[in-house]
Amino acid sequence: MSAQFCVALLALSSLTAASDPDCEELLKPLEDRSQVSGKWIYRVGTSTSEEVLRELQTLSSSWIEYIPILGSDEMTMRWAEKVDGKCILGSVNTTSSENSTTVIFRYNGTDYEDVGKYLKTCTDCVLWTGNTMSSATNGETKTSRNLFLFTKSGKLDDDDLEVFKKQAACLNFAANFHFAGITDLCPDEKEAAADVKEGEQ
Repeated sequence: MSAQFCVALLALSSLTAASDPDCEELLKPLEDRSQVSGKWIYRVGTSTSEEVLRELQTLSSSWIEYIPILGSDEMTMRWAEKVDGKCILGSVNTTSSENSTTVIFRYNGTDYEDVGKYLKTCTDCVLWTGNTMSSATNGETKTSRNLFLFTKSGKLDDDDLEVFKKQAACLNFAANFHFAGITDLCPDEKEAAADVKEGEQ
């Protein structure tokens, strides 16, 4: 079975759940992508992949920043993750078409393609759901569906968490959630550089 066919089946399964009237309301796409601009702290997520879920257990905290690219629909996505006590930082460009956004990057010798969309959710939150396909140098290809919720402050009210859980159920995710910390964040190198320049003046 081809990887592309697997991704198509995964996408179809998520659409099947959305046929419920309540799910249709909960899974409305975020049409104004400008609302995702800025810096966000990862709060909770899940995946259909046991391997991804295990990797999330090594993640103590994470943040992302979306920076619009002038004159295009693309954005630069900066990110930082604290994994096993070490900070990993990176930057990639995202491309968008209608309600779909694509992120392509390489990490630890593996190529990743993440195709998904942002969904409407709580105030000052960003909810991303997507299909990820990874291709390792040995030719092995893996696919997964993922769901990640980010907030501006890192805080997440109980009511907003319940909405997230309902959205996850509508997308046929099992109630197997990973919660990240919000205090032990990796430093932002850009902000640190700005602080240095200010100190030099």
